[in-house]
Amino acid sequence: ARDNNRWVIAITSTDLDKAVQKTGGLTGFGSVLRIAFTREQNKTIVSYTNPSYWGNAYFRNKYSQVSSNYAAFHSKLKKAFAGVGTYSGTGFGSKNGLTSSKLQSYQYMYGMPDFDDTELLKSFTSHSEAVAHINAKLKAGVPHVRLVYKHKVPGKNLTLYGLALSGGTGESHFLPTIDIGKPKHTAFLPYEILVKNNEVHMLHGRFRIALSFPDLTMSTFMKIMSTPGDIETLMKSVTN
Repeated sequence: ARDNNRWVIAITSTDLDKAVQKTGGLTGFGSVLRIAFTREQNKTIVSYTNPSYWGNAYFRNKYSQVSSNYAAFHSKLKKAFAGVGTYSGTGFGSKNGLTSSKLQSYQYMYGMPDFDDTELLKSFTSHSEAVAHINAKLKAGVPHVRLVYKHKVPGKNLTLYGLALSGGTGESHFLPTIDIGKPKHTAFLPYEILVKNNEVHMLHGRFRIALSFPDLTMSTFMKIMSTPGDIETLMKSVTN
């Protein structure tokens, strides 16, 4: 859904790619981070997905193997933004924060999905067939799904797609319900699918959304109870 007050730039780097190359598998979800520009109260707020937060959540007990890559990447981000406007470098998104150990085993609550509990959208005979199929579908046009970015991790059968979701069950439906704090969590989007070898995976909505909005109450999440399934349906329209 287009919003002229919100813009997102997807970014990657050799630091992120090297981290994923060390570990492989589902850590491919960590190969791209996001910078957001949000117009709020006559100011443009620049924010980005905190590298160590997402790194701990996605690499989990392997984060120590890649922490140097993440530290190098984050220092470059800080340097780049130090000259942008009134630089403050303030963290936000969770009032009390989450420890590394909490992030590495993150569940919103007991019994909820964790990082490994992905939704397998479809299996193909090979990585190249899966990518070719998704590329062709997106090029032909899929209702309510639009390509934002595609990133192939060098040397690995890992390709990450960021997809914009529109229509009655898309971003304009669920984002206003959950993005109720300030500053806005614009960098939450876009939602991703990962082609891992011959399989196409999506992070479960009850993990990916909760990780992005860890302070929301269960009553708020209940208002978007259908959203994880709605997102999966939209993503499957790209793989089927």
